[in-house]
Amino acid sequence: MRPWSALVRAAGEVRAAHGEAELMACLQRWAGVISGEQSQVGWLPTAQAEPLVRRLEAQEAPCLVDRAPDGSVALGGRLGEGQHFLIGVQFSGTPKGMRDDELLVLAAAARVALLRGDPPDAGALHHLMALLEQSAAVRAATFEADSRLVDTLRDVGQRLTAQLDLDLMVQDATDAATEATGAQFGAFFYNLIDEYGESYTLYTLSGAPREAFAQFPMPRNTKVFAPTFNGECTVRSDDILADPRYGHQEPHYGMPKGHLPVRSYLAVPVISPTSKEVLGGFFFGHSAPAQFTGGHQRLAEGLAGHTAIALDNARLYARERSVATDLQRQMLPTFQATPGFRTVTRYLPAATASEVGGDWLDIIELSSGRTAFVVGDVMGRGVPAAGTMGQIRTAIRAYAMLDLPPSEVLRHSSKLAGEMSGRQFITCIYAVYDPIDQTLTYANAGHPGPAVIAPDGEVSFYEDRLGMPLRLGESFLERVIDFPQGSALVLYTDGLVERRGRPLLDGLADLRLALANLVAGAEDPDAACDEVIKRLTGGAHDDDVALLFARESGEAREVAVMPLTANPLAAAAGRRFAVDTLAKWKLTALQTNASMVVTELVSNAVRHTGAPLALRLQHRAHRLIVEVADGDERQPRQLRPALLDEGHRGLFIVNKLSQRWGTRPTAEGKVVWAELATG
Repeated sequence: MRPWSALVRAAGEVRAAHGEAELMACLQRWAGVISGEQSQVGWLPTAQAEPLVRRLEAQEAPCLVDRAPDGSVALGGRLGEGQHFLIGVQFSGTPKGMRDDELLVLAAAARVALLRGDPPDAGALHHLMALLEQSAAVRAATFEADSRLVDTLRDVGQRLTAQLDLDLMVQDATDAATEATGAQFGAFFYNLIDEYGESYTLYTLSGAPREAFAQFPMPRNTKVFAPTFNGECTVRSDDILADPRYGHQEPHYGMPKGHLPVRSYLAVPVISPTSKEVLGGFFFGHSAPAQFTGGHQRLAEGLAGHTAIALDNARLYARERSVATDLQRQMLPTFQATPGFRTVTRYLPAATASEVGGDWLDIIELSSGRTAFVVGDVMGRGVPAAGTMGQIRTAIRAYAMLDLPPSEVLRHSSKLAGEMSGRQFITCIYAVYDPIDQTLTYANAGHPGPAVIAPDGEVSFYEDRLGMPLRLGESFLERVIDFPQGSALVLYTDGLVERRGRPLLDGLADLRLALANLVAGAEDPDAACDEVIKRLTGGAHDDDVALLFARESGEAREVAVMPLTANPLAAAAGRRFAVDTLAKWKLTALQTNASMVVTELVSNAVRHTGAPLALRLQHRAHRLIVEVADGDERQPRQLRPALLDEGHRGLFIVNKLSQRWGTRPTAEGKVVWAELATG
C-alpha cells in the first residue's frame, strides 16, 4: 500500500477534501479510459501521440502530463520496453484549476493498474475526475475570494495611507471595515495624545447613528475587551452572549440597557508597526449568530494593519503640522493700523497641500513717516520652510529698522540666506513709501513685481529690475516710482496668479482685470481683496497665497524745510525756524523741547560734519518729526557723559526729549532724525 499512499499524497487537496480511503478505492479499481457527460476521453491521434512518446522515451519520469492550447490534457506513461499508454482528457470544468501534480496521480494510477493487469473501470475514473474537478472548483472559488480580499485590502490601504486628515481617515477606515466584514455596525476606538502629553480616546461609528452609543461610557478593560485594548489577539465569537468571558463585569453584567443587539462579535486590535503601541481597536457586531467567518477575520486584521500605518502617518503629520503652524503663526505678525494707509493682508494655505508653506508678508513702520512693505516666499513646505521663513523675515525686519535702502536690505538678507542650512529658493520684494516725496522705492529678489493702482483706477505692473532670489543674488537694483496720494500698492505671491493649467501671463491678466474692476476705488477693500482671491483661485489653489493691499489714505501732514550752511549761527537760526513753525501749526506746547532737539542736531551737523544740508519738520498723526540732513556718511554715537563733562551731551539730550531717534543713509550722506509726541 505504500506506493498508493505516495500517489495519494501527491493529490493532497483531494485527499483532504474527500478522504484517503475513497480516493484509494478509485485508484485501485480503475485503469483505462473515460466516457461520460462531463468528461470525454479517448485515445490520442497519432500526430499528437508521437511527440509525447518521444518525450516519454527521453525523460526519466515514468509519467507525463501535457496541456494542449485548446484546453485538453494528455496523460501518458511507460509500461515496458517500447510500450506506452496515452489518454486524452477534455474537462467540462476549468482545466486551469487542475494542478499538474493531481493529473500525474491519474497518469500514475493508470500505469500501475495496467502493469498489474487490473481491468478498466470507467465509472471509478469518472468518479475520481469528478472529485478532482470539484476540488479545482473549490480552489478556484477560494482563489477568487482571496483575490477579492487582496483587492479590498489594496484599495482601502491606498486610500487610507493617502489620507492625512485624521478625522476623515478614521471614519473612512471604520466604514470600509464594517462593509468588508458584513457587520451590521462597527466602531473604531482610537487613542490620541493632547498638547500636554495626556492620552485620551475617541471613536467613530459606521452602520449606526452616533446617538445610539452617546449615552454609554467608554468601554472598559473587561474580559471581552481586554484582548483588544491590550493588543493581545483578535476575538471572534459566533455568539458573544454564550461566550464564557461575557457578562462578569458590574454594573451591567453584559451590554447596558438600550445597547444595539449583538450576537456575532469580532474585535481586532490596531497596533503601530513601528512603536508596537496599541493605537486602538475595531469592534464589529451583528444581531444574528455565526455571521463572521475566518475570511472576515483575515480581512479585518488586514484592514487593521493598514489603519495602523495610516493612523501613525496621520498622527505624525498632525504633530508636524501643529509645530509648523504654531511656528508660522508666531513668526507672522499681527498687523496694527498703519499710519497713512488703509491696509488689507491675506494669507491662505494651499487648499490641496498637507503642510504649511513659507509665504510671508510684513508691514514695517520706518523713520520720518515712511513705511516698508514686504512679501516673500520660501520654496518648500513644512517645518523647514516655516523655520527659514521666520529667520529671513526677522532678518529683513532688523535690516529695515536700520533704515537701510531696499537694495541693501535684500543684499544683506541674501548673504545671510547663503549662510543658512538648506537650499530653498527665497523670493522677496521690499518696497518703501516716502510720504514727503510721494514715491515708492523697491528692490526685487526674484518675486512677482508690484502692482500699483493709480488714483484714477489705472493698474500698472512693474516687472523690471527683477533680481535673483535670495541666497543666489549678490546685488539688487532699485527702482523709484511715483506714488501720489490715493494710490494703492498690491504685493502678492505666485500662488495667486500661477497654477496648474493656467500660464503666468494669463494669471497676471486676470489679476489686472480683477484689480481694475473690484479694488480700484472700492469702499470696502477687505471684501474686494477676498473677491479677487476667490476669482483668481476658485478656492482650489495648490500653493499658498499671500496678498498685501495698501492704499494711501491722504493723511493730513504739514512739512517745513530750511536749508542749512556750515555757519556757527546755523543752530540759532534752526531754533528760531522751529519755534515759528510750531506756532503756525498750533503746537506751542512743543516749542521748548523741539527747539532743544533742533539745536543739538544742527550743532552736531555743523561741528562734526562741516556739511549740513537741510532742516525738515513734519507734523503728522500725533507726531512731530525733526530731520537734519548732512553730507557725511559717518554715523553719530551717543556717549554717556561724565558728571563734570561739558560736551558729549547733545544726543543724550535728544534721547531724553524724544520718543525715538536714529539715522538713515542717503545718497548724499545721512539724515539724523527724532520723533516727539504731540499729544
